[in-house]
Amino acid sequence: MTHKNGLSEWDMFGTPMFGRDRYSLLKLVEAIPKNGQAWIATVNPEFVMKAQEDTDFLRILQNRTTFNVADGVGLLWGKVLRERFMRYDLRFMNNTLLKLWIGLVAGVEILQGKHRELLISGADLIDSLCREAASSGKSVFFLGGWGDRGARSAAFFKKKYPTLKVAGSYAGNRVGEDEKTLLVLKEYNIDYLFVAYAMKTQEEWINRNLDKLKVRLVMGVGRSFDYYSGDLRRAPSWVRKMGFEWLFSLIMEPSRWRRQLALPRFIARVLTGN
Repeated sequence: MTHKNGLSEWDMFGTPMFGRDRYSLLKLVEAIPKNGQAWIATVNPEFVMKAQEDTDFLRILQNRTTFNVADGVGLLWGKVLRERFMRYDLRFMNNTLLKLWIGLVAGVEILQGKHRELLISGADLIDSLCREAASSGKSVFFLGGWGDRGARSAAFFKKKYPTLKVAGSYAGNRVGEDEKTLLVLKEYNIDYLFVAYAMKTQEEWINRNLDKLKVRLVMGVGRSFDYYSGDLRRAPSWVRKMGFEWLFSLIMEPSRWRRQLALPRFIARVLTGN
């Protein structure tokens, strides 16, 4: 599948996904001309399932974003499984036990580190982009997040990368204050804009305002400001490598259990194809 950015892609239930590794993505971002513009969406199973329910959201991911990166091992598992289903004789595909076995094998392979080159964590990508911006003289801006979490995330990266040009931060509002937020942003010279308004809401905000933004790159970052501000503990690296960051987050914040219901629905969709 080829997305509008011209790159080789893979598909997850109609959502085109970026088909290269993080290093390749960073090289593409570095090459964005001063008058160019790109949009990164960090997609997980919840994104994909929400897009199945909301055609407007699906169209954003299909036609407006530049790079939809896989932010979650669930998507990689789904990709591997669907590709293997296509390779097998279709007369066996009604065999539930066979499907479960193929799914188990794919899951074990991912736990062992296979197929990981396409996994690009949004929280890790922010760090990589700030490092790149610090080395190339580009500026970054932190928009959204609760309270002063955007400002504290900006301070975290400024301390980590002293040469980083932090243009500023602004909590803003998710809805109803687009013009006010745009007036604030116009006061700054911004190359990379990180938007933390939560899944779907941030993509809708970017979609409404993308053509008015004078930035090279805009990226929806979800809860990443919560991590870098220090308000929420992120899963240890070994947990992330095993693909259980979602479970760690659920344990840390059990009140968010309803959002995790998207994962079993996604698994069922992959296994049944419906």
